[in-house]
Amino acid sequence: MTTRIRSKTSEATMALEHLSYSSIALYLDCPTAWRYKYVLNQPTRGTPALVFGTAIHGFIEAQVARQTLAGQPSQTTEWANEVPVPTIAEAWQWQWRKALAKESVDWGLDTPEQHYNEGLRLLTDGKIQDVIAGLRARCDDQGLQIERKIELHVPGVGVPVIGYIDLVTPDGVPCDFKTSSHAWAADKAQTDLQPLFYLAALNQAGCHWHNWRFRHLIFVKTKTPQVQALEHVHRPAEVFFLFRLLREVWTAIQHGIFPPHPMGWRCNPQYCDFWSLCRGRHT
Repeated sequence: MTTRIRSKTSEATMALEHLSYSSIALYLDCPTAWRYKYVLNQPTRGTPALVFGTAIHGFIEAQVARQTLAGQPSQTTEWANEVPVPTIAEAWQWQWRKALAKESVDWGLDTPEQHYNEGLRLLTDGKIQDVIAGLRARCDDQGLQIERKIELHVPGVGVPVIGYIDLVTPDGVPCDFKTSSHAWAADKAQTDLQPLFYLAALNQAGCHWHNWRFRHLIFVKTKTPQVQALEHVHRPAEVFFLFRLLREVWTAIQHGIFPPHPMGWRCNPQYCDFWSLCRGRHT
């Protein structure tokens, strides 16, 4: 049965200044969860995976910034003021504390120390160090292209869709960092919609140097850590599908259409912040 919430949604969409790629992804996972978060403003909980991923991103981005700036001493950006740290352990501790300060975390059966040590194990692995040491950022008149904000304007969607690209390398390829417990299959990277969103936004902004290439860097937390560099090429025609998808999501939000998705991976008390307000009320 389709769930329609008109009056609340009208107010909510009028107040929206933008959509984000993550909010679009949430709607596609479960429209009901989107309603709880963005219309009813129900609080969300931080997760160990969120803190871990934020800290890993911060570590890699700061390291890449230092490495790039070392070769361009005249370059001045926000990254130039990063606290210099002499060891991997100190750099990781710094980023871990920053990530912890941003979130109130439900640790469940885990402990902060467990995830902190997992990150240290990952980042001190020799192969991981070699990959990170080889990364550099592309520079433009705005500075280093690290954590760069982008906007996509879609005909028929009343607000821009925003996102942040983790890194653009000197060869012009945008990159996204992921952490995972398991290695990715190549088709998972190829069919992921996030790269297409990034590439479409860059292209719309007049940045054509990417040649529709995208690179995932997946840091895999296996017993022996590994890094996957999965690069793939998209076709410009794929943007038509992306635009249609974004328009349909926007139209559904405007009309207050928020059906539950009980067959999705998110419909689980472990993964959904709103389980107790939704399906959990009836169990």
